[in-house]
Amino acid sequence: MSIRLLFIITFFVINSCADWETKTDIIESGIINTERVILVEDFTGASCPNCPVGTAELENILEKYPSNVVVLGIHSRFLADPAKTGDPNLITKDANDIEKLLGNYVGKPEASINRRLYTGNNIRISRPDTWITYIDQELKREAEARLKIEKNYDDNSRELNIKITATSLIDILFPIHLHVAISESGIFTSQSGPSGVLDNYEQKHVLRKLLTPVGGELMTDGLTKDKSITKEYKFILPAETEKLWKANNCSIVAFISKNETEKVILQATEEKLK
Repeated sequence: MSIRLLFIITFFVINSCADWETKTDIIESGIINTERVILVEDFTGASCPNCPVGTAELENILEKYPSNVVVLGIHSRFLADPAKTGDPNLITKDANDIEKLLGNYVGKPEASINRRLYTGNNIRISRPDTWITYIDQELKREAEARLKIEKNYDDNSRELNIKITATSLIDILFPIHLHVAISESGIFTSQSGPSGVLDNYEQKHVLRKLLTPVGGELMTDGLTKDKSITKEYKFILPAETEKLWKANNCSIVAFISKNETEKVILQATEEKLK
C-alpha cells in the first residue's frame, strides 16, 4: 500500500463517526456564548458536616461560569443551627418556606438548579460532584429573557430602592413571576466539617431576606418578544451587627419563574448592593 493511500485512509477514519457516536457541544471553562443566567439554591447549614464540600464545589462552578451562575445559600432548619454557642443563627423563615416549597429532600448538602425537576431526582439534588452536569445542561437551553437590576442605596437611612426590568427574548405565553432577595457573604461563623468544627469559616451567598412572596410576585401574564416590564421595591436594611447586615457584603438577587406549581426558573441575575 502506498504512503499516499495509507494517509487518505487514515484521514477518513480519524474524521468520521460511527453510527453510535453522538456529537457533544463542549463548553470550555469560563467561555460560553449565552445570555442565560441560572440560579443554584444551595441547601446548607452551619451544623452540616458535609456542606463545606458542596460549598467548595459551587465556588469552583462560579469560577468556571462567573457570568452565568448565581448562588443563593438556603440555611433552612435541617442541620442549620449554629455550630457553636454565640454564633449568629442564619436560619430564616424565608429559607424554611423555600425548603417547604421545593418539596422532599434526602439530606444536605443539596442544590436546586433552576428549580427544574430532573428525571430520577427531586428538585433538590444531592451529590455535589453531579451538580456541574445539570448546570451545563441548563446553560445549553435557549435564553428566554433578560433581567436587569438598577438600585440606589442611602448609607444614612439604609434605604434601598430597587428597579427590576425583565425583557423577553422570545414570545413568552405564560405568566411570569418575579422573585427578589437580599443575600450576604462575608459572614464568619463556626462550621461543622468532616473532621470536626471549622472556626472562622466564611458563609457566602446567604439568603437574608425575600422581598417577594416565596412563590414569587406575578409580573405579567405573558410577554411578547423584545417587550419589557418593570417592578420596583423598597427595603430598609436592618441595623448592622457585629457579623450581619453589612451593606458592603450584601447583594440583590432577582429571578423570574413560572407559577408556584411549575416552579421552573427562566432567568436570574445578581448585583452588589454597593
